Amino acid sequence: MSEKYFRGKIVFINNDKEKATIEYTNNNKVKTITAIVNEKQQEKYIQKNLIKKPHRFLVGDHVKFVIKKSSTNVFFADHIQYEYNNALEVLINKAKVQNKFLGYVKVVDEKYFIKEIDSYLFFPLIVSKFEHAPVTNEKEKPVSFKLINIEKPEKLSAELYNHNYLDGFLIAVKQHKKEDVVNATVTKITPYGIFVTLNESALDCKLSINDVLAEKLKSEIIKVGCALSVKIIHLTTDRIIIEYVDENIPS
Repeated sequence: MSEKYFRGKIVFINNDKEKATIEYTNNNKVKTITAIVNEKQQEKYIQKNLIKKPHRFLVGDHVKFVIKKSSTNVFFADHIQYEYNNALEVLINKAKVQNKFLGYVKVVDEKYFIKEIDSYLFFPLIVSKFEHAPVTNEKEKPVSFKLINIEKPEKLSAELYNHNYLDGFLIAVKQHKKEDVVNATVTKITPYGIFVTLNESALDCKLSINDVLAEKLKSEIIKVGCALSVKIIHLTTDRIIIEYVDENIPS
C-alpha cells in the first residue's frame, strides 16, 4: 500500500506479546488494527529517521501510522509515531499539584509496573533492591503511588508511597544514623574491590581499594573469610557505600 498515514488512538496494549490495538476511522467507519510496540521495532524506526527516540506506548496514546500487509496477508500498523496523550497529560498536571494516585501492581517479563486505577495507564514501578517485592494480586486493595520524572514524560515511572523494606536495610539505616562501626566478613576480593557482608544486617557491600587496603591485601592481612570493621558513609534506597575502619582490623 502507499505510504498514506492514518491517525488513531491506542485502546489496548498486550504487554506480554508487546502488541497494541489502535482504533481509527477510515471512510467514516471505526476500525482497529494491531501494531508491534517493542524496543526492537522502535530501534528500526530510529534508524529510518521516523522518530528521534524510543517511546513507551500507553493506552490513550494518539498516534499516526501506515497500514501494511504481512506475508500472510494480514494488515498491520507500521511506522507508528506518538503524537499526544490527553489522559497522561491530565495525570502529569495533577502530579504537579498533588502527586498521589491509586493503582494495581502488575508484573510483565519479571519487571514491575503499576496500572493507574482510573486511566488504566501503565507505569514502570521502581522497586528498591532493599525492599520486599510488592503484592501483585489485583484482588487486593489498590496501593498508593507517586509519579517520578514528571518533567520528562519519556522517563516517567512510579514509586510506592509505602515500602516494605528488608529487616537488614532497616538495621543499616539505624547504623548509618548512629555512625556505628559495623562488623563485616570478606566474601570476595577482586582488582576492583573487596566484597563484604555486613554481619548484623546481612547486606552485601563493596569496599573500594585505597592505598591502606592495598598494602594489607599485599601482606595478606585481609583475605576471604576474615573479619574487618567498616562504617556506612552513604545510604539510599538503592545504594550503600561503606569505608574501611583501619583501627579495628584484626591482625
